[in-house]
Amino acid sequence: MRYLIRSLKYLVYFAIIFFVMVGIIFLFSSQKAAGLSFVDLFKEGSLPKIALFFVAISAIYPYLSFQKKELYLNGPFTNYAEMVDEVMQSLDYVPEKKEADSVSYVKRSAYARLTRMNEDRVTFHTAGSPVIVDGYRKDLLRVLSLLNHRIRQESREQEEA
Repeated sequence: MRYLIRSLKYLVYFAIIFFVMVGIIFLFSSQKAAGLSFVDLFKEGSLPKIALFFVAISAIYPYLSFQKKELYLNGPFTNYAEMVDEVMQSLDYVPEKKEADSVSYVKRSAYARLTRMNEDRVTFHTAGSPVIVDGYRKDLLRVLSLLNHRIRQESREQEEA
């Protein structure tokens, strides 16, 4: 269900961006013919093809943009919960909800949440080992990279002590 909702959101998002861009081009076109309308910019029969293109892209985009990754820890998640909170806060995330088997974070900025259509959630599923983390691919890679770095750094400090 979540996949379908994301696809519909991106369909609307891509269509709005497309029509805004075409509208700006139409408004600032220096070669407007008298009586030319917005729809006349498109070749006859091209609008259904454009719509089909947007449907295809919006159906594929969530699959490519949202992933689940594994986070390997040297112990239970509770030992690393404070570190995860620090890392997420440094990346401008705040806790959304904390449950027994999962913790989710969302962006602090309302503007960032709006530009991502409220699809900015990063969730840590802590029930098993390894911990499963899901969210927007780009943010997920940034979070996991920083967490893995902090875990390695903490391990080195413990070995030296």
